[in-house]
Amino acid sequence: MSLPVPAQPARVFAASLAVLDEQVVVVVPLAPDADARPREAIVLRDERGVLRAYRNLCQHLPVPLDAGSRRFIFSGYLLCGTHGARYRLADGLCVHGPCLGKALRVLEIECVGDQLFVLDAGQ
Repeated sequence: MSLPVPAQPARVFAASLAVLDEQVVVVVPLAPDADARPREAIVLRDERGVLRAYRNLCQHLPVPLDAGSRRFIFSGYLLCGTHGARYRLADGLCVHGPCLGKALRVLEIECVGDQLFVLDAGQ
């Protein structure tokens, strides 16, 4: 009996590296979830310039962090526009608000030349 081979994550184009300056957040559409709800990733550089990707989904209630405004960063934190929760750029940990101690879902990223991709495992 053989075990099923796990599916490879989809590689979704996010942006050119030149676009991702400090304070820039790129929104990346992902495949819908199993219930056909839209999903998104956000890609940014943290305080040290390290590339990061997270699901655009608050950990308090399942709503996009930006609530559709496309504004994400406030006073050096990712801010949930609905609840006021603040997440650290470097690891997505909530340090203020109703989801204190929970973290955004980290997504893997891949650089190919000057192009950046998000690896979407579909979860």
